[in-house]
Amino acid sequence: FRHSGTRRSSQTCVGDAPPGEYIPSTLVGNLLGMFPSKGSNDDRDLVGRARRGDQEAFTQLIVQYQVPLYNMVLRMVGRPDDAADIAQEAFLRAWEKIRTLREAPFKSWLFQIAANLCYDHFRRGRRYGVMPVEDQTGTSNVVGLGIATPDPQERTEAKERTRLVRDSIAALDHDMRIAIILRDVNGMAYDEIAAVLRVPLGTVKSRIARARAQVQERLHQHPDFFPTREDAHAE
Repeated sequence: FRHSGTRRSSQTCVGDAPPGEYIPSTLVGNLLGMFPSKGSNDDRDLVGRARRGDQEAFTQLIVQYQVPLYNMVLRMVGRPDDAADIAQEAFLRAWEKIRTLREAPFKSWLFQIAANLCYDHFRRGRRYGVMPVEDQTGTSNVVGLGIATPDPQERTEAKERTRLVRDSIAALDHDMRIAIILRDVNGMAYDEIAAVLRVPLGTVKSRIARARAQVQERLHQHPDFFPTREDAHAE
């Protein structure tokens, strides 16, 4: 990741991803297909070593979490450069404060740092940026929705569905947006999300339910791409 701040000289390097690179992942789980959450039990040894100053151990944690963290931040703030800076800052702060981490899972703790940085980003008056369009010119014909589309028309329609989903998520308020991103993009469990956002479990479930309902309502305004059950039966 590229970091544009004055702390770029830190010895902690955040992976080898190109600056501002967009890393595709599933967009909305319960609406368009979800992938499972990854446990954090394997982090304990790495965290223990990192707390003792082992930079190699912390680098392994970076490699493990840089993609989901960047994707979460990107969908929160919209601009690749802003997302790269925030992700970089989150890892730098995590490295500086790793000795204070005790029983909390590293993943939840790291995402909590990044979430707070996203909120700070908006408190400074920064607006939601334009989400980048995934590059579909590579060797794979699998688009962001996980649907194989060898036909050009189908590929175009799939890209438009992807854009509509992104726009629907971007229209949510910050609290609902980060909740649905953590659940349906990053595949986090509800209790993990509650730890990240530091809110009760019931609040997490409520935010996600409301977010999914609002996203679904917006998507149904485009029946050509997201038909309702009534539309499907009518056909």
